[in-house]
Amino acid sequence: MTDPVSEFLDAMGAAGIRPVEPIADKLASGDPVRFRADGDKPGRRNGWAWLHLDGVPAGVFRHYRLGVRTVWRAGSDPRSLSPAERRAIMAQAHESEARRKAETLAKQEAAAGTARNLWCGACKADPAHGYLARKRLPAFGIRQHGDALLVPMVDCGFRLWNVQRVYPDGRKLFLSGGRTDGLFWSHGAFVQDGRPSAGPLVIGEGFATMAAVYHATGHGIVAAMSARNLETVACTMRKLFPSRTVIVAADDDRHLSENIGLNAAQRAAESIGALLATPLPLGPETRSADSGTDFADIAPTEVAAQIAQAGSVGHA
Repeated sequence: MTDPVSEFLDAMGAAGIRPVEPIADKLASGDPVRFRADGDKPGRRNGWAWLHLDGVPAGVFRHYRLGVRTVWRAGSDPRSLSPAERRAIMAQAHESEARRKAETLAKQEAAAGTARNLWCGACKADPAHGYLARKRLPAFGIRQHGDALLVPMVDCGFRLWNVQRVYPDGRKLFLSGGRTDGLFWSHGAFVQDGRPSAGPLVIGEGFATMAAVYHATGHGIVAAMSARNLETVACTMRKLFPSRTVIVAADDDRHLSENIGLNAAQRAAESIGALLATPLPLGPETRSADSGTDFADIAPTEVAAQIAQAGSVGHA
């Protein structure tokens, strides 16, 4: 007898939807699954699926870019399902999705409460903290709780939802169950009376990368905290600063088979008409066994020069 999960995945494949990573276990759990499908750009998750295995297995799968939405039931041609059957399966899918969203939000709210408590109970960051000392960065815009630096992560309304804990050995952890999508760490983007600070706004991935940019240039900075989050945060910044010059500072992951950092930065810059700065000159990439390079890995004078060069392109 055919496994219903495999049968469901086969139906998705026949419709042109093929997840790039395994989702069978997530489908079997009964929770809705959002995923990147074959043909989607990196960072995009245009696929959505839900499978109900109690009784007669049934489910729904979608692909937003392809415009596919199919209601499925084991052993049936989707075209043979009556309108009432389709509505019943869709109603189950919507109920499951609403339940999942409510559970996710409850976890995020709980993590936000923990983040606020940690932040309020934290002290000024120690400039001699092992991570700051190794990166040769001053302590600004962050606090410390125990041996962990706390990097505050806020939304577009500047509500604190999460903190990234950075330990002396470089280990980085978000709060379990906490929100990360659309959140960012910002420093120097506004002056005390709430007006935008002078000069361009620079957006990049991690705390150290953007702290290095601020240390070298004094420009307002925003860290999206991950490559996947970069384009979303860039769009948020464009809404907050519709006419401001924005520079996206890329991580250069040329040591990887896919230069995730550079590709994400290029997409983010293109999405809002921003300029692009890179820590190393662009050109034919040479694969290396070494780790990637970001703005925290180069000297402050080089950081300032690369950011200035990107800004001069925009005013040429």
